[in-house]
Amino acid sequence: MERLGEILASLLYQSRREFKLLWIRHGLLTTNKLSIFVLVLFCIIPLTLYFFISTVTYSLIQIIASYLFVTLLFSLSLLLVITWFKSEVLFKSNIQGFSFLKLSLSRIDTVFFGFDSQDVENLLRLTNGLPAVQKIVIRETPKNKQSGSIRFLFTFLDLIVRGGIFRMETKPKESLNILMSERFTFQHSEINPNTLPSSYSKWCSATHEGCYDDMRKDISKALGIS
Repeated sequence: MERLGEILASLLYQSRREFKLLWIRHGLLTTNKLSIFVLVLFCIIPLTLYFFISTVTYSLIQIIASYLFVTLLFSLSLLLVITWFKSEVLFKSNIQGFSFLKLSLSRIDTVFFGFDSQDVENLLRLTNGLPAVQKIVIRETPKNKQSGSIRFLFTFLDLIVRGGIFRMETKPKESLNILMSERFTFQHSEINPNTLPSSYSKWCSATHEGCYDDMRKDISKALGIS
């Protein structure tokens, strides 16, 4: 059984490799061209082979009707698949590929964060992958008395992003910078994307040393996720 599994895995690897090479050579393949290719390979050809090897005699009208029916059915299936994946791409691009914890409106301490109703609405839109109506304002909070603290925002995001944002690779960090610039603002100034890389490095070092442990506890409690 194990040997058979290895053989099948090898065949699957080869077919995927050939398909990848085909994709690279014709990377120029649009979604429409790829759909036609899949339609011919998995719909037209198998049906044609069936008519060739079948012992049953079919009339021309039956054959044409079969092609039309199967092609239509397969096309609708492809359309659903394409629609799903396109929506996934739009969903991820809207939140820069991040996944968030589901927050409960009733559990968020708006006084702690200084959030107004629009901030809360946009926070929930963010965590549910929806476009923002406007940016979430990071205000002075009763706890730390710091207006527009980038360290506060990093810690806040580290708690609501699944997997956190601590010591990410280059690409995710670039996505994080875009997310922060597009979805958040400070009370009296915009977030400067040019300062984010250095601020992020300092935040990671300080977080590793436990400097923001108390802040994390306070934010977790205020979000209702502690």
